[in-house]
Amino acid sequence: MFYKDDWISWTYDGIKFGKKINPKTKFEFQFNKTIHRPLKSFKEELLENTSRIRDLFREPFDLLLSGGVDSEVVLRCNLELKIPINVFIFKYENDYNFYDVQNAIRICNELNISPIVVDFNLQHFFENDAYDIWKKGYFHKAGRLPHMKMIEYSDNIPIMGDGDPQWVYHNDKWVFELGESNHSQSIYCINSGRTAIPDWFEYSPEVLVSHMYHKNMKNIVNNIIPASTTFYDVNKYFLYKDLWPAIVPRLKRVGFEKFNLQPKSISADLDFMIEFQKMINLTDPHHTVKYFTKDEFVDLII
Repeated sequence: MFYKDDWISWTYDGIKFGKKINPKTKFEFQFNKTIHRPLKSFKEELLENTSRIRDLFREPFDLLLSGGVDSEVVLRCNLELKIPINVFIFKYENDYNFYDVQNAIRICNELNISPIVVDFNLQHFFENDAYDIWKKGYFHKAGRLPHMKMIEYSDNIPIMGDGDPQWVYHNDKWVFELGESNHSQSIYCINSGRTAIPDWFEYSPEVLVSHMYHKNMKNIVNNIIPASTTFYDVNKYFLYKDLWPAIVPRLKRVGFEKFNLQPKSISADLDFMIEFQKMINLTDPHHTVKYFTKDEFVDLII
């Protein structure tokens, strides 16, 4: 349900989609070769992905719109195919996610969408709910835990714009990254018995492979341009802008910066998050990350 034809799955201590019963439970990925047709363009595969997911359910969709480009792409795909979708925007106290909320509202205004804006008290969450959620999967990053709580606000099928293709500069080359932590929301939903599409981009492997072949990705996947991960973050916006010219490039953020102008920085106001992260780090959780070159990744799934 979470991934087409189970093209990707994982085990904990050998049990498929099992539970992480302690912080050191062994995690492993498995892959099935499920692509048996010629690939379409990246945009065509994004729209095909949208149609496949729509065919899975009768219930309405609830998109958790973060204000980043990934959830914006999910929204634009559904609108282009005239698939109804509700939009939720979560607003933290003290304007902690000021920039993301402003971008999410701007996107809705431009697309003539009336979102449901939810006031979400981040500090209250970390003081009251975060530990219980963390214990359900011993998740690696405190910043992912609020997203799991947000899923509870959806009465329909929650969708999150996660699972977007991750290319990182690792050991002096560009590689495709798959990590246990990046699947935290899916792990949480599976363990909770909650039907959802948290890793929307990863639902179909064709999306990930066609992304590699987009013209904007050529110099990255072929390791022609040595660079830091920042280069990929910037390049990603222009890739999507090539597909939807109305998309506005902006700095990638973690979603807790408040008015801090630096991207990917955590506001000093969020001491409660920092302390929670320190607490879970004391458990020494095992966190699996796998890296693949373009050819290695293609060989896994085609």
